[in-house]
Parts: sequence; structure tokens; C-alpha cells
Amino acid sequence: MMEQVFANVEARADQFKQLLKDIVCMESYTPDKEAVDAVGAYLAAFAEQEGFHAQTIPFEKAGNGLLITWNEDAPLPPVAFTGHLDTVFPVGTFEEPLFREEDGKFFGPGVVDMKGGLAVGLLAMCALKDAGYKDRPIKFIMISDEELSEGLSGEAGKDFIRDNARGCAAAITLEGGFEDKVTVGRKGSIRYKVYVKGYATHAGAHYASGISAIKEAAHKILAIEAPSDQEQITYNCGMISGGTAPNTVPGEAMFTLYNRYWEMKQRQEIRDHVEGIIEKSYIPGTVSTFEVVGERLPMEATPGNYALAAHANEVSVKYGFGALEPYKKSSGSDASYTTMAGTPSICSMGPLGGRAHSTDEFMIAESLVSRAKMLAAIIAELPENFGR
Repeated sequence: MMEQVFANVEARADQFKQLLKDIVCMESYTPDKEAVDAVGAYLAAFAEQEGFHAQTIPFEKAGNGLLITWNEDAPLPPVAFTGHLDTVFPVGTFEEPLFREEDGKFFGPGVVDMKGGLAVGLLAMCALKDAGYKDRPIKFIMISDEELSEGLSGEAGKDFIRDNARGCAAAITLEGGFEDKVTVGRKGSIRYKVYVKGYATHAGAHYASGISAIKEAAHKILAIEAPSDQEQITYNCGMISGGTAPNTVPGEAMFTLYNRYWEMKQRQEIRDHVEGIIEKSYIPGTVSTFEVVGERLPMEATPGNYALAAHANEVSVKYGFGALEPYKKSSGSDASYTTMAGTPSICSMGPLGGRAHSTDEFMIAESLVSRAKMLAAIIAELPENFGR
């Protein structure tokens, strides 16, 4: 069967290159609901033309989610793909043409993170359909605000992923991939905004009576970041602002924190550490408050994730794509929510490329085909009792 599936992938390669170009040229900055919805509508229409079922899941602030399903009557538990419709780039970040091909690479906003993953997943589904695959249903869960950690869709967005992954035999997230690795774990994150109030005075005539909010913020940042460990928990202040003029003792300051961790048991450790320091005053007279402005729970490296990675490696080696070593990645993805649903999950199974989140973002053109073949083989050869 795989010979036919692989031939189907190759036969549709030009079609899916055009699909990829189309959706890359539909800029879909996360906060721009109308733009994100346009990508979802395009893919829903494509899915319906292929005989798949497309369901739009409305969100008030975020772009709408999209669930594409096929083979619903198949006898075995489903396989789920996950991907996202949004990118980090405001409209106008890239010069025209938005999509270009050069030296065996595709360039454009979101081409590898992760519109290329959407194209790879749909190409694998179409190739299996064309070959008459009948064993399992396939669900493609497309969220609209992954780049903001579901900060616009909130718990409804996370539930959309968890609910549709629950009960599946396997879940595969199609973020940009690695030639020799498969992701089995990812860090979670907690984002804070911290507000510090002091007392503003003239920095010359009344320096002694001033209370510097920036100095207090500096004490807090140093104390918060002190225990950072690349292999465990990291604390990072990524932005800071404050004051009104160079010759004024600053009465206000604000800074942001982005803290990352591997396991749920570390989540409370972070909160106790960060919030304890925020509540403490290093300089008498300062008052500090905070808000949690975003959170993504970790993709814990479960035995089920390792088992799915082992299957992916076996298939990849069998068909000449190379060995895939299990890997834990410090950044987050929506694979955390498929893992939380109790479903064996792997991530970074989309196309190869690099420089994500930059204007040099690229995808290796050939990986549109090779990764679709690998993905289809992983599904077609998943053991009947896997995940049970």
C-alpha cells in the first residue's frame, strides 16, 4: 500500500505547493481575527472539495478554530493532527512577493511555522484517501492563536484541542521538524506583567525623597532570574519600561517575565518563587502588583509519547527517511494539550526549515513531499492496539 501512497504524494506535490503558496500569501497575524478566519475558510473549502468534513469552531476574540475529519466510520481509534492558522507577523512585515522559492527553499511569513505543517498534514491525508486507506479516522485540529498560547481563545481554545484529541490512538503536532529528531516533551510557560510604584521627584533638588521604581524593579529581576537553570526552570525578563525623564527619580516601572518549566509539579514552584519576590519590597516605600498574562502547560514526556516516537522512528528508518531520536524541546506547542488529554503525542513532525519568527523564515521545499510520505506511513502502519 505504501508504494501507492508515496506515488499519490508525488502526484499531488505541485497542487500542494500551490496550496502552501496561497495560505502563506494570506497573512494571518494572530490578533487579526478576520485575516486568520480567511485562512481557515480557504482550508475548509479545500477540505470539503476533497470529501472531508470541515467544522468551524467560533471564538469571539480569536480567529475561529477548524476541525477537518475524514474516514469517520473506520473501525480503529482515530489519529489526530494538530496545527495552527496564525503567524507572529503583522501585515506588511514582509516585502512582496510574500512567497518565493530560491535554492531549494520556500520563503514567506509562517512558511514553516506553521503553514507548511498544514500543507504536509493535508497532503498526507489526501494521499491515504486516494490509496483507499480505511483503518482509522483522521482528525486535523487547527487552532487560531497558538502563537499567543491560546491567549485570545482562552480555555475554550485549549478545550477544543483536548476534547478532540481525547480517545485518539495518537496525536501528531506538525510544527516545523528536525531531520533526525522527534519531540516527546516541551516546556510549559507562565508569563507575568509586573507593575512597580515608587515616588517621583526631581533627581537633583529632591533626589533623597524620591523612591525609584526602576531600582526596585532591578532588584526584583535579579532575584527572580538568579536560580535559572537551562535544564530545568528558566526565568527571563524580556521587557522593561519606566520613568518619565532622565532627570526624574522614576515613580513607575513595568517589566515582563517569561518563565519555562518541564513538569507540572514545577508550576507551583515558579509561582511561589516569582510572586514571593514581587510581594517583597527591596526599597522601602515601593508597592508592586502583577498579572498573569499568558500560560501554556508543559508537554510532559510520557511513556506513551516515547512509544509513539519509537514507532515513528521505526517507520522512518524502514522507508529510508533516517533515524529519529526522541527529543525534549525548551519551547512550547499545542502538543501539551494532546498529551494532557491522555493521548500518546509527538511534535515537530512538520516540514524541515529554519529561522522561524524572522523575515528569513524558510522551509526546505523537498520536505513538503518527504514529510508527507513519512506522516502517511506512520499512520498506515500504526499497530491496531496502539494506545490502548
